[in-house]
Amino acid sequence: MGRASGMERASEMGRAKMRHSMWVRTCRDFLKCHRRPINVALHVITTPMGLVGFLGLLGRINPLAMTAVAAIYMAALWPLVPKRVWFVTTIVVAAMVAGVMIWNPVWWIALVTLVLGYVGQETAHLVAGEATLQSTYIQTDQRFKRFAEHTLLLLPVLLVIASRPKQSPLRLFVARDAVLATKLTAPDPKQDLKSIRDWVREKHPTVEQSTHWWQSDLDDAAGDAFERLSHDPTLISMIRRFHGTGYTVEPVLGMNELYVTGPPKQRSSDTVFYRGHVDGPWAVFPGARLYRCMLAASPNAEVTTHFPMMGTDYEKPHGFRLEDGDAVAFDFNRELHYITRDVFAAQQEPRVNLKLHFVAYPTALPFYGKMLADWTTNYDIRARNLFLNTIAPDSRLARLKAGWVLGWTKIFESAVHYVGWTNLAYVASMATIGMALQSLTWFLLATSFVHYLIYLGTIREPTQVSFGTFRRDAVFFKAVSMTSLFGIYAANFGGQWLSLACVVTGFALATYATSVLGVNRTYFSTELGFDTPQRATRWPYNMIPHPMILGALLGIASMSLVPSMREQYGWLIATHLAFYLVVLFQEIVVWSNSTRRPDNTTFGTIARPRPNAACDDFLESLRTPKSRDARHEK
Repeated sequence: MGRASGMERASEMGRAKMRHSMWVRTCRDFLKCHRRPINVALHVITTPMGLVGFLGLLGRINPLAMTAVAAIYMAALWPLVPKRVWFVTTIVVAAMVAGVMIWNPVWWIALVTLVLGYVGQETAHLVAGEATLQSTYIQTDQRFKRFAEHTLLLLPVLLVIASRPKQSPLRLFVARDAVLATKLTAPDPKQDLKSIRDWVREKHPTVEQSTHWWQSDLDDAAGDAFERLSHDPTLISMIRRFHGTGYTVEPVLGMNELYVTGPPKQRSSDTVFYRGHVDGPWAVFPGARLYRCMLAASPNAEVTTHFPMMGTDYEKPHGFRLEDGDAVAFDFNRELHYITRDVFAAQQEPRVNLKLHFVAYPTALPFYGKMLADWTTNYDIRARNLFLNTIAPDSRLARLKAGWVLGWTKIFESAVHYVGWTNLAYVASMATIGMALQSLTWFLLATSFVHYLIYLGTIREPTQVSFGTFRRDAVFFKAVSMTSLFGIYAANFGGQWLSLACVVTGFALATYATSVLGVNRTYFSTELGFDTPQRATRWPYNMIPHPMILGALLGIASMSLVPSMREQYGWLIATHLAFYLVVLFQEIVVWSNSTRRPDNTTFGTIARPRPNAACDDFLESLRTPKSRDARHEK
């Protein structure tokens, strides 16, 4: 009897090991094909879309059949996945079933949703340049078995992968500091810079204004040197490291130029350099960047290049004084910058600088990168011609053109500083689609919750953040979201004075708490390492925990006291409240993982959070036995 019992236990252990190995293998294989956040993000949309379409088709047959299939699916997953993963998956499946019951799509819409979900997954791999998981086993003898495992475990595996820091879709909402700096110290680049510097000296450029040459204008040794520098592996590697695997970085030779800095002027296009400006207009290419790399070819004691969106104070920007061999690369179409000049510095000769250009794009989308390069090159040539025509205005028309250039430069600076062209284009596109569909719901879904995702993503990945860009994006999308919410509330108010009193009280508390803490600290400047921790002892922090979030929760929840608001837009209120609670939970987690702090202070320095507990089994499975042994021995 005891022997039989032992055999049964051994058999059960064998089956459990086999189920565990299936889970581990599927997770590993899935990760190999879904390393890029953009791929995972698109799957987070397309996979539920396909499942909702499938459930919708079942619902058209019989709602009970849909519920039964969902229950059978969850029962099948119970012995196959870690229990925490199972509970999260259950919540997601239950939400899908509830959503389908509320939506109740006709059969052809459900079918289209299913097809779009499947096609969208294939497209996601094309965009990310990663192979599909199905392609890794479709030619093997176990293709039917692996396909069944893939289908069964797809949703829980996706949830686990999406929760990993490196693959999290939230990374796409983080405003990375894309101002990249390096120094060319190898003998060959140094000799090439000397050749260019000698060529400039032979030209005896005027010191009355800036002087410009295209790369094609240089000849002989200087031309060869420029060509080598435009393909310098150090510069290309610097940009490629920033973007990671799956990206191609190529020179854009048609934009390259050499220039000598002239003195500042009050009313010419040269003045643009001394004002905040963005060089190009094509910020509406998501996922691709065209970099201008400023490479110093001479000593420099006078001129500093500033990037005001990098830090917390727009008026006190980060700056780079580029000496011989120093290089700084930045987004030609997105990054605000300007120069200042120390007139008391002892500059022995004119400042010589190269403008090199590189396009970075997803390797799988070469046409996309070429489009960005071509469009930016065409703009740059036209803009430079206008710039040269107004560099020394000697007529009323030329002066008007110079004023036009400077005026639009100021307008563009304000737009980039406070709004961002990419943000504006996104909101305008969603509004256009909403109007075409005659659906306010579309616009609300697309724009109301972006700022929460920015918060969550930035706090989750707090390294190398461009604080000014992050704060601008968060403030802009919050303004769009709250404007929509308050507009709907005003349209449905109907004299509900108790609701109004609670709304005013809640948002007044949140607003006052923001003024006490300060805008920068409100937007996590301490957590992101830009400001030191500081005790907040004034009311409401000395009495109310998290007063900003609690005030916003009170204000938004009180809108549901209006019957028509609750009936028509209850989902909008509930989603806002849910996101605020997630943000609150994240703040508490950040506190618990940070150095212990006194009550009512702003956060201390962030300690990177531990991986999600739901992923423990999966993360452990990624470590090979050799790495575990090495870690143990150490």
